[in-house]
Amino acid sequence: MNSVVKKNSNNYAISTELKNSFNYKLEYEFFHNFESPHTRRCYRNDISQFFEFLSDQFSDVRDYKQIERVHIVAYRNWLSDNDMAPKTVNRKLASCSSFFDFLVEKTLMDFNPALSIKRPRQDVQTPTNDLKDEQIKNLLELVHGLSGPGLLHKAVIYTLFTSGIRKAELINLKIKNISTKDGHTIMQIRAKGGKELTKVLHPTCVEVINEYQTYLKSTGVQLHPEDWVFRPSKNPLEPGHVIKPLNPKSVDYIVKTWCKKAGIFERISPHSARASYIGSALENGVDLYKVSKDVGHSSVKTTEEYNKRRQKLSESPVFGLGFLKK
Repeated sequence: MNSVVKKNSNNYAISTELKNSFNYKLEYEFFHNFESPHTRRCYRNDISQFFEFLSDQFSDVRDYKQIERVHIVAYRNWLSDNDMAPKTVNRKLASCSSFFDFLVEKTLMDFNPALSIKRPRQDVQTPTNDLKDEQIKNLLELVHGLSGPGLLHKAVIYTLFTSGIRKAELINLKIKNISTKDGHTIMQIRAKGGKELTKVLHPTCVEVINEYQTYLKSTGVQLHPEDWVFRPSKNPLEPGHVIKPLNPKSVDYIVKTWCKKAGIFERISPHSARASYIGSALENGVDLYKVSKDVGHSSVKTTEEYNKRRQKLSESPVFGLGFLKK
């Protein structure tokens, strides 16, 4: 069985039979139209997976114009049968649809076969757990006494839980992105979808970050505006090369390790800090629209989905009915 799609050395999805019609220049134009490296990587993986599926299940397809709705429907069902979450299935279909739109634009396809495909309902199968305010207080108290290299862990924990930024946003945060304005310390964030966010840092978080940077300077590190705020304290593969962003797995390790030490044994991830930030703000009376804008959501509905803290029964509208008040 011949392969319809292979991955070249740049990890792009590329067709063995269609190299003449979809060359490297077109690949570069499509994938580098996305500013975020993370987005480019996801699109490459999603599109490659589709063509690998096409190769295994429909080996007679030899041209982009031969791809039909039935192939997309079969791919969607295959993803669902392999226990992919609805949100993941929708993302993969969206990646393929975007790619097909590009091929139509370049006259390599006559139409986009993914446009009319019914997408699965995006019911969250394993919702992100958030922490209660008391749990977060205990966690912050636990890491507050850290010193030396441990200040990295302290700064990561404080920044995630007091700002609600995503893991990727924390990793890519540079020193030049933090400044002062109108008496407040702010950070400029390149958020999901290329959005530019301005977020105010809590004074306690500012103190923790400054403490971490003071420690780095005491070890002889020179901090430059283009350097990342959070960097590894050591690099086993290249001991002399630590001026680089944190590895995503390092952030996972920091959050999970200290949550366990704080007696929190639920399924926790760095994204739990974001959910906790949103939940705590809403539970304590911050306006939903303000929270939504602060965290960079395009819709308040998305923000509501992050709020795992249910309204207290004692706050039910039934107790506010005017005709039953004494």
